[in-house]
This record gives sequence, structure tokens and C-alpha cells, in this order.
Amino acid sequence: MRLSDIMSQLGLAAFPIIGMLLFLSVFVGVLFRVTRRHRKAELDYTVLLPLADEVLPLENR
Repeated sequence: MRLSDIMSQLGLAAFPIIGMLLFLSVFVGVLFRVTRRHRKAELDYTVLLPLADEVLPLENR
């Protein structure tokens, strides 16, 4: 029996589908987390961090 016969009998067709579903779920989760409205204050604070001389804690803004 050849290796190609063994690999064709394994039924590996589900793995690309599972990978795509995993990728899409993570992508939608990140997209949802970034676009929430109540995080605007946190994002406004973090966008200025590279320009700040000292880093203040988020709750002491």
C-alpha cells in the first residue's frame, strides 16, 4: 500500500473547514472587541502612549 492510498483514506477534508471556522470566530471576536463604544476612552488614552513622557495608570487619567 502506498502513502497516497493511506492519506486518501484518512478523511482529512474536515481540517480546513475547522481551521476556517476557528479563524473566522477569532476574527469576529477581535472585530467586536475593537469596535465596542465603551472602550473609546481607553483607546483615546492608549493612542497617546508613544508620545507621553511618563506612563500614567489608566484609572488615573
